[in-house]
Amino acid sequence: MLVSDIISWNTATVGCVQNGLHGDALEAFRFMHSSLPVNPDSITLVSVLSACGTLKLHSLGKSIHCMSLKHLLACNLRVKNALLTMYFRFADTESAESIFYSPGDINLCSWNCMISGFARNNDGWRALQFYQKIEDFVPDEMCTVSIICACTQLGDLRYGKSIHGHVVRSDLQNNVFVSASLVDMYSKCGRLDVAVRVFESSAEKSIACWNSMISALGFHGHGLRSIKLFCKMIQSGMTATRSTFIALLSACSHSGLTDEGWEYYHLMSEKFGIIPTAEHHVCIIDMLGRAGRLQEAHKFVESLPSKEAHGVWGALLSACSNKAELKMGESTANHLLCLEPENSGYYVTISNLYANQDMWDGAVQVRDILQDKGLMKPHGHSIVG
Repeated sequence: MLVSDIISWNTATVGCVQNGLHGDALEAFRFMHSSLPVNPDSITLVSVLSACGTLKLHSLGKSIHCMSLKHLLACNLRVKNALLTMYFRFADTESAESIFYSPGDINLCSWNCMISGFARNNDGWRALQFYQKIEDFVPDEMCTVSIICACTQLGDLRYGKSIHGHVVRSDLQNNVFVSASLVDMYSKCGRLDVAVRVFESSAEKSIACWNSMISALGFHGHGLRSIKLFCKMIQSGMTATRSTFIALLSACSHSGLTDEGWEYYHLMSEKFGIIPTAEHHVCIIDMLGRAGRLQEAHKFVESLPSKEAHGVWGALLSACSNKAELKMGESTANHLLCLEPENSGYYVTISNLYANQDMWDGAVQVRDILQDKGLMKPHGHSIVG
């Protein structure tokens, strides 16, 4: 009976996690743990650790970690990898690294967890160090994509070219995710020409690859080429996604193609059936702000659902700061601080806006408020000189 109980509850917990019902998975686990005379097994713990990581429940996750130690399951390979993933989602890289080196086996998935985890936490150097330490395993597509992302963060093509060499030797250049990552890397490291060659040489162009190339052209100010490539993509039979339009709208923004950006924003829902998200709205506000059309941007923000308040109003504040629009910037900052009074970024932006207007008293006053609230970060120290 006890065996059937644990199997039934594991099935329920795993099912909840697989369907994105992480809170329900934790409720099922709490009931099982408190009401049944059975101990969790590795299947239970993997599901619950995944739910904790997704919901950013650091304290509960550490408690489940302690439970895995108590029941001698922390050395189980699947549990160990689940712990690595969870701690990286908490941005607790120190705990993740400690678990990696703890007793028990590791596999390629463990190495992938470390490399992708450091990359996601913007620590490209540590990701690269772990990649160079891989022993007894050949890096797969997932590992390769993660290390390419790390090289992109570092902005140093010496490492990126070396990884590209591995890609060619391992015959991974036609993997749709690897090729998209290479396009992104070369673009962001200043080699748009190589990004174009990688894109054009890809035997199979996934939507990720098209999106990366559209974004790359826009990133370098070639908005018209981005639009042309978008049209070519549609003609090829590829279906545009939300990410496609984020790349396209961003390209229009960086190239001053405001009218074209508006047109594609409306076509997104009218022709392609894609409902705009907060990210698309932020692109529009950025585009209008760069064009100096701040009143239009303000009107657009006020027309949006209140649930998007933080992101879109924050984008408007940045636009006001970039265009030195003091009056609208002050009212926008006040609105944001009512929503998030402890967000130091808003104070810093309005302080910079005052400083750019040579209104030093206002800038100092805002900085004093930051300090009084305990939100001022300590001054950094240069390692140079």
